[in-house]
Amino acid sequence: MQGGISLKFDNKKKIKQTALDLFGQKGYEETSLSDIAAVVGIKKPSIYNHFSSKDEIFTDVIEDLIKSEITSYHKLHEIEHPGSAIEQVRRVFDSFCHRLLTTKEARLWKRVSFYPPDPFKEFISKKFYELEVEYSRLLRSIHASGKRNGYFMHIDVDQFIASFLCLVDGVFLEHHYYTEEIFKERIESIWKVYELGLTNNKGV
Repeated sequence: MQGGISLKFDNKKKIKQTALDLFGQKGYEETSLSDIAAVVGIKKPSIYNHFSSKDEIFTDVIEDLIKSEITSYHKLHEIEHPGSAIEQVRRVFDSFCHRLLTTKEARLWKRVSFYPPDPFKEFISKKFYELEVEYSRLLRSIHASGKRNGYFMHIDVDQFIASFLCLVDGVFLEHHYYTEEIFKERIESIWKVYELGLTNNKGV
């Protein structure tokens, strides 16, 4: 019995992992249940042992993607010796860029950001907002601890959050258009100017 339960769980996980990859490559509309089943190595009807529809697979994948992002930023918040406020901001920035470069989730994020499937526009917008709330919570914490140590004295917390979110939105767009080599160069250039803005006159 345990073996059967484990296999069922494994297949469900494989279906979601495969769907994540295919939705990122081809988009929601162009990915069929038959495509997913073929890659997983099961018959299409077997998918219904785990999911009621392609819609359910898609929403599950997006939910998992959000949880993964939130978990990654919670881990940053829990670092025991985080360093200076500027180092903390850089760490969050680096984490965002690293995930863009190294995760399959990033490809799906870009696709649903630029081309959200019509039936899921509201759902995706809601998920983006949830992620922004978590981002803002982390950035508020960094701003507060930084201010206690002499940083951000002339930068309001809402200005700080808005500037960082605009920064990563720009990076997100850059990654869509440029090669990895050019993107990495731009990351350093972007950060150099942004850091100067934070530390000018102790922007600090």
